[in-house]
Parts: sequence; C-alpha cells; structure tokens
Amino acid sequence: MKIRRRLTLRFVLHSAIAGLVVLLIAAVTVYWVLMRLSEITLSDNFASVGLERLVESSKLGEDGIVFDRKLLEQVKHNNGWLQSLDENGKVEKSYNKPSDVPVQYNPGELAAYWRLQKDFPYDVYLWIQEKHGRVYTLLYGVPKELEPLLQAVSEEGSAYLDGRLILPEKIRNRIRARGGYAQLLDPEGRELAALNRPESIPDTYTVQELALRSKYPERYEYRMDFAYDENTGRTWVVGLPNKAEGHSSKNPLISAEMRIVLAGIAGMLGAVLLIFALLSFLNALRFGAPMFHMLAWLDSLGRGAYDEPADCNGRPRSRLSSGKWRRRYSTFAEVMLSMDQLTVILRRDEERRRQTETLREEWITGITHDLKTPLSSIKGYAHLLAEDAYDWSPEEVRKFSAIMLEKSAHMDTLISDLAMTYRQRSGIHAPQMEEVEMNAWLGNALVQAAANPEYGEGRIIYQAPDQEITASIYRPWMERVVGNLTANALLHNSSDTRLTVRLSEGADGGLTIIFRDNGQGMDEQTAANLFERYYRGGDTASTTNGSGLGMAISKGLVEAMGGQITVSSAPGKGTEIRLSWDAQK
Repeated sequence: MKIRRRLTLRFVLHSAIAGLVVLLIAAVTVYWVLMRLSEITLSDNFASVGLERLVESSKLGEDGIVFDRKLLEQVKHNNGWLQSLDENGKVEKSYNKPSDVPVQYNPGELAAYWRLQKDFPYDVYLWIQEKHGRVYTLLYGVPKELEPLLQAVSEEGSAYLDGRLILPEKIRNRIRARGGYAQLLDPEGRELAALNRPESIPDTYTVQELALRSKYPERYEYRMDFAYDENTGRTWVVGLPNKAEGHSSKNPLISAEMRIVLAGIAGMLGAVLLIFALLSFLNALRFGAPMFHMLAWLDSLGRGAYDEPADCNGRPRSRLSSGKWRRRYSTFAEVMLSMDQLTVILRRDEERRRQTETLREEWITGITHDLKTPLSSIKGYAHLLAEDAYDWSPEEVRKFSAIMLEKSAHMDTLISDLAMTYRQRSGIHAPQMEEVEMNAWLGNALVQAAANPEYGEGRIIYQAPDQEITASIYRPWMERVVGNLTANALLHNSSDTRLTVRLSEGADGGLTIIFRDNGQGMDEQTAANLFERYYRGGDTASTTNGSGLGMAISKGLVEAMGGQITVSSAPGKGTEIRLSWDAQK
C-alpha cells in the first residue's frame, strides 16, 4: 500500500471517528437536555404531564395497579398526594394521602372538588385515560398555599403604618415561615405597604409585570397571586418562593429551560473541543514524531553521520527490540526504507570517495615518479652535452640523443594517456569505423605487440578461428587496446607467463576476443578496481613503460566502439579479460 493511500485512509478514519464521537456527544447532550427539560416540565406541570406518565408507565400486578416509583417520589416532592379510583369512585390506591382527604367520592362530590364548587384545602386535578381495556382515573392534589394566605391577608390586613403592613401575628408568622411576602398596591400599582418583601420583588407594578408574574411563575424566583378590591381600587399581592417546585430563578430574563439548554450547549462544545484537542495531540504524536525523526535523520545525513538517530538505549527510535517497526512509524514504512537505503548508499559512496582519494594520491605519486625518471635522464644528458669542459665525439652525441628521444617518447606516452582518460571522462565517440577482417588483423596486431623486447619470445599464443570474421572497428583504438592488454598480462607477471588470445564468433553473429594468461592472478578487490582511473594493480616503479592508465583507457575505447570489457581472475589461477560486441542489426 502506497504511503499516500495509507495516510489518506488514516486521516479519513480519524475524521470519521471524530465525527462519530461528536455525533455521540451531541446525542448524549440532546438526551440530557431533554431529560432535564422533562424533569422541569414534570415538576412545574405535574398535574398534566405527570399524571399522563403515571398512566403510561403503570402496570397491573397481583396487588393491583403499580405506578412508577420515580413519579411517586415527584408527587411527594411536590408535597402532593395521589389516588387511583375505580368506576364507582372508591379509592383503590393512595400515595402520600393526608388524613383529611376522603377515601370514597360520590360523582357529584368529586366534580364539585374538581370544579372548585366545594371548599377543599387542596387544588385537585383529575386524569382519566383508557389503557389495555381499563379506564384509569387518577386524582392528584396539592395543598392550597397562595389562595388561603391571600384571603387571610386581604381580610385581616386593612391597616398599614410607615410602609409596613400591619397583620395579625399568626398570619405574619405563616408568611415568614414559608419565606413569602405580602404587598398592598395603590390603584396605579405603587406599593403602599409590604411585609417581608425581598429585593428582587418590585415595589411598582405595570399591568404587564403583574400579569406575567402571576401567569408564568416558573420564570421568576417567586410564584404569586393577587386580589383586587373594587371598593378601594387597591390590589393585594402574596408570593411564595418556588423552592417547593424544585427550582428557582433569580434572573427573570433567563428561564430554567434556557439555562438547561445553554448548559447543554456549553457542555457539548467543551467536550467537542476536548475531543479535538485530544485528537490533535494523538495526530501530533502519531504523525509528528515520525516526521521530526525523519527530519533529524536527514539533518544527521547532511552532517555526514550515517546512522539513524537512536534512543537512550542506542536502538533506532523507529524499531522495536525485535527489529519490527514501531506502530507510529509503520505508516511511513516506505519513506523509512528509502531513507535507510539512502543511508546505505551515502555510506558506500563516502567509503568509495575515501578509497578514490587514496588511490588518486597513490596514482599521482606513481605517475610523478614515472615522469620524473625519464625527465631526470633527459636533464642529465642535456647538461652533459652543454658542458664546455667535455668534447664529445659524434658517436657519443648520437648515443645521448637517442636516450633523450627514448625518454621523451615515454613522457609523451604518459601525457597522451592522461589526455585520453580525460577525453573519455567527458565522453568521446569513435571516428569513422571501418569493416575489418578480424582474423588476420588480430594476428598482425599480436605480432607487432610481441616485437617488444621486454616481453621475450614465444609468450603470446593466438588461437585463430577457421573462418573469416568481419567487424566494424577503429584500427588505431583497437591496436591501443590490444597493446595495453598484452602489456598488462606480460609485464605484471613472471617471465614464464603465457598469454593465450582466442577470437570467436557467437551464434547470433557477435564477436568475442578473450585474453587469457596463466600468471599469478588478482584478488577480488584488484579485479573490481582494474578499470578505475586511479588504480594501479602493480608497482608503479616496476617498469618505466606504463602509466597505470592502460586498463582504464582500454575500457573506455572498447565501450566507445560499442563493445563491453569484463575481467575474471583469482589468485594463482591467472586472469581472463573478455572483449565482446553484440551482433549488428
């Protein structure tokens, strides 16, 4: 799998997981908000919502009807009571029933309580619903608090002094015990007198303020009721705290429901931010750490340190002790492998560079020696000829001149070899190639090479083929190659070494020339570096007829003519150099 696809899948997967988590958080938030709103609705309006839920959640057991325990606790929390009636008005089940509540109702009596036609110290709510073929009749009652208190205040509180409402001690104690307040307003809605009025309660009412506070008590800290006196135009106001309903609101602008919604939104946003912060941290840990590791690795490579950055235990940070990738680095496995290969290549190239520098220094030392030796001879004989103290004979002058010419020719050969190697380095192409019958040509070239007195006689054996073989070559270059390969075999081995040259034609029409000697051979390193420009397999001082560039030049010339040159050798088993050309198409 390519790294682009793997990274794409990882980021898509992470985004999908983050999206699912966000949706889950949103679902939990919505569920929590709905539950809280349901609790508020149940607490504020149990007479309609709670009774319906009681019927919906009820079950028939062996002992009769069974209601939900949480809903019954809400009835008790509201300081109310609950009764279940049969079709005849008889109470089947009761919960939290006070002693003054009947256990049997006549049809007219129950309707009178419900329609407030008969005095009853409780507000009564009736719920009738059919379920599973049975008619459920629930009677829910809560003590009347505001109405009796308002009636007592309006009947007994006719006097006031210095803004203080004068009431009987009993009524004052009832108001204070319940944390309530009482007010007397003039016809314009201004407060004439008050008892125990909190700071959050206004001392002047508009029509809208009075209507809203009495109609929507759940929005305020206190629920209230009022009575209007037609004779005086005054209004009596009595209020009690909403604590009995399970909530209070000191800010009339933000209702309890809105606070729940805002709390849910704030919680959801906080959770989403936390999730994204955690996801960012995990992404930084999973993707950032490997990237910083690779950047540190590249920096170390730039500084010439070719080892992967390691941890405190000396182990590469991307690997486990078993050698496997660490999980966070497995995503970048291809990149890590490429950097590992780059490290190997750079280390190998650095080693080759050091070896090349060493070989070049050795080669320069050798070639300097090879140039200085004939130059010293030329300079010495030139001084002799220029010396006035001697009167040289013509024969001596010719002898000295011949030696100087020989040394000059050797220096010219060295310089030509240097020029040829740099021409090959810049890229050369063979001049006009010509078709040559290789059988006879190679035999003549070997005869000319064998004429060198330093080789000795009978050391070159030519195995000619039976048929004529034609090839396209450039003669001067090919003669140079044959001379270099012959010199390499005969000058760097013992005097009894034999060189066998075999010419053959392949089945596909290609040409092969093999130079095989039975000399001392070469080790693997020498054979691998035989055709390098700065490598001399033998001692530079062993002969004055070489530059150390012959094999590099031969390789370049053969390749420029479209051929290939290879070597195979082993210590004590001789050396074989093979020249090959593919068939011309």
